[in-house]
Amino acid sequence: MSESDSAHTEVVTHKSFGGASRTRVLVVDDDNWVRELLITVLVEAGYEVESATNAQDAIAKLRVSFFDLVLSDIRMPGMDGISLSSYLSKIHMDIPVVLITGYGQASMARNAIREGASDYITKPFQVETIPIVVERNLERHRLERLRVAEQNSRVMYRAVQALAAAIDAKESNTAEHSRRVANLSRIIAEDINLLPSERRILDLAAHVHDVGKIGTPDSVLNKAGKLNEEEWEMMRQHAIQGAEIVGQVRELSYVADVVRHHHEWMDGSGYPDGLRGESIPLLSRIIAVADAYDTMTTDRIYRPRRSPAEALKELQNNVGNQFDHAVVTAFTEQHARRITR
Repeated sequence: MSESDSAHTEVVTHKSFGGASRTRVLVVDDDNWVRELLITVLVEAGYEVESATNAQDAIAKLRVSFFDLVLSDIRMPGMDGISLSSYLSKIHMDIPVVLITGYGQASMARNAIREGASDYITKPFQVETIPIVVERNLERHRLERLRVAEQNSRVMYRAVQALAAAIDAKESNTAEHSRRVANLSRIIAEDINLLPSERRILDLAAHVHDVGKIGTPDSVLNKAGKLNEEEWEMMRQHAIQGAEIVGQVRELSYVADVVRHHHEWMDGSGYPDGLRGESIPLLSRIIAVADAYDTMTTDRIYRPRRSPAEALKELQNNVGNQFDHAVVTAFTEQHARRITR
């Protein structure tokens, strides 16, 4: 490394042509020749590449930019590659680090993997193997993220179901209401062109749509007579409280919005925000219909259940003012098909 190199930190940006979003790789090496060689090979392979001459500069780059992978030499002045990979495994856990080692440093590289590195390449290396190693580690990391996401998703789904059971237990005459609303929402989703991701959000939101009732007094939830205005206000708060509870979980942020608005009306007279028409989230409009149908066809402490035909008629009579026309139509048609099977 020359005196001019050691006097300042070099950052070189190399972007591939075409303008499309590319996989971003950060190359860290104090050897000018090796660094430029790696940059050339990776750019030719279609990656977007930035470079740094030492670990401290690499850390600075990572504070302000996102990279999919870091490719670093082990031996560098100051912080070496092993220390860099160890640091990044704690601070930037989602970025794989591939280290380049000199001949006879294999044991050092294996130690680096124990410290957090993903893989290593031994010098002298064949340049055509560099993109292969990079892609292998990107794919390995992608599969690991998918595995963790699926695991977290299963855990979260079980937690949501447990929470739904706790909600239903609050109201003595509505056991499994949340599960039924989720099932009815799925029926509607079969007739509406929802993406798989939207169906998942719908299912989660339907299970927890009444979670805010955890904060509603039992004396209000299970009152046999008509609620007074103060009690109605307590009931109306459950949509807001439910969204706040669900919103505490980052992965459920989209669900929180659906929960908040499942009592909005198409004519704007619903609550809590008086949203109107298509400004109400579609998934909230679906849950509103499923929720109303299940409520009408279930015995309540303040009234007996209605028949399915009566409940469907009530939904149809309130299309436009309370319920979405397309959602009620989809539910009615799916309901008719299931009866005739």
